Amino acid sequence: MKVLKFAKWLNGNNIAFIVSSFGIALILLWIGTFKFTPTESNGIAGLVKNSPLMSWMYSIFSIRTTSAIIGVLEITAAMGILAGNFSPRVGLWGSLLCVLIFFVTSTFLLSTPGVVEHVDGLLVPSGTGSFLIKDISILGASLFLVGHFSKKLV
Repeated sequence: MKVLKFAKWLNGNNIAFIVSSFGIALILLWIGTFKFTPTESNGIAGLVKNSPLMSWMYSIFSIRTTSAIIGVLEITAAMGILAGNFSPRVGLWGSLLCVLIFFVTSTFLLSTPGVVEHVDGLLVPSGTGSFLIKDISILGASLFLVGHFSKKLV
């Protein structure tokens, strides 16, 4: 019964929203800022180059500019989620942008060579795959935020 009481406390105090919104915002601010560095620009090049959803960017923009555009989108989404505490409409738009971002990054699992490898007869995520697989959970948390902010608008 203590578990139910704890669950009610979590729900009553909006803990899932607080952890999800600030966690996603922290990730996006941190990684979005890093997108402005040569290290991250080159680090994501293989992911972007192999993505059917994003590879077109390299035919228009340089590796650094593409990375900076992605960084601006990530920082914008983070700021939108944080602003959602004051304006649910802005939070809704920020969380929708997060859904788009993490949907696209989740597809890297399908489009990037080498994200899985055979180890002891099992298919397991490689280093890159391990980095990317978390985006599926963040996509789910982003969808949760869409629902949270949309309820506030009704």
